[in-house]
Amino acid sequence: MTTTTKRFYRGVLGTALSTLYSVPSGTKSIVKAITVCNFGTTDQTFSLNIAGTWIVSTHSVKARDTIVIPFLDQVIHSGEEIGGFASTSSAMNVYISGKEVT
Repeated sequence: MTTTTKRFYRGVLGTALSTLYSVPSGTKSIVKAITVCNFGTTDQTFSLNIAGTWIVSTHSVKARDTIVIPFLDQVIHSGEEIGGFASTSSAMNVYISGKEVT
């Protein structure tokens, strides 16, 4: 079994639910941490799901604020995805890190 540390996603959330990361075939992934930064000038909300299960639903982040969700240790299987969206496009940066196990 090989474990590889990976950046699953780095980017800006849009306003429509979109796939941020898909687990490759023959792989299990472990989500380690998620960082969300509202770099806008007004409060914004965001939502995230893992494997179709909402883990964050319309969570508010103040303008110019950052939140970190550490130590998630959530396992997702081959073919499953991490998805997300925000209340406004081009205002919420997201960084998701984890490990892939093959």
